[in-house]
Formats: sequence, C-alpha cells, structure tokens
Amino acid sequence: MKDFKQIIGAVAFALAALGSTDMQAAEAAMHKNQKSIEMYQECATSCESCATACLNEADVKSLVACVQMNRDCADMCGLCARLMARDSAHAAKACALCAAFCQACADECAKHESAHCKQCAEACQKCADEFKKTNK
Repeated sequence: MKDFKQIIGAVAFALAALGSTDMQAAEAAMHKNQKSIEMYQECATSCESCATACLNEADVKSLVACVQMNRDCADMCGLCARLMARDSAHAAKACALCAAFCQACADECAKHESAHCKQCAEACQKCADEFKKTNK
C-alpha cells in the first residue's frame, strides 16, 4: 500500500509540474503577443458590429458585399487571436492570410459613408498595416 501511495504522489507531482509548465508557457505566449491579440479582437468586434449595423440600414442590398467581408474578416481575426494566444506554430501563416482579409475589408468599408463602416475600415487597416510593419 505504501508503494501505491508513493506512485500516486509521484504522478500527482509530475502532473502538477507539467500543468504549471504549460500554464507558464501559455502566460508567456499571451504576454508576448498581447498587443496583437487585442488588435485582432478589436478588429473582429468592429467587423461584427459593422455587419450588424449594415443589416439595419435601409438599403441593405447595397451592403451585401460589406456584410460578407465583415463576417469573413471577423472570423479570420478571431482565429488569429486564438492561434496567437496558444502560441501556435501556424499563427504566422494564418495572420498573413488575415492581413489580406483585413485589407479587403478596409477597402470595402471605405466605399461606404456610414460611421460604422468608417470605424471598421480604420480597425481593419490598422490590422493590415501592423502585420505589414512587423513582417517585412
């Protein structure tokens, strides 16, 4: 019985040590990428808000491309934020693609006069520019 308790204790200690290492690695990744993660989250939120506001406009048909681009961009930005938070090896590739989505969304939103489209265009342009700046 004593050996069994020692084995259980050793396993519990090992699991606790592994858990703390994983937690420390996750915290380090979050800290390292926090500015970018927040930028992607803000862009995704701006895109979602813009899409919702576009759907409430009188001439929704003229905003279909904008809504579609907003939704695509929001999904990509959310994905990038999650990949960066977990320090994924695939984050850089996803973020490169996301920069193209952000630029396309910024270009589409800039075509429209509404305040929500202008705000979204700014958030998307910020993401696209930040990626270009940090990945020269």
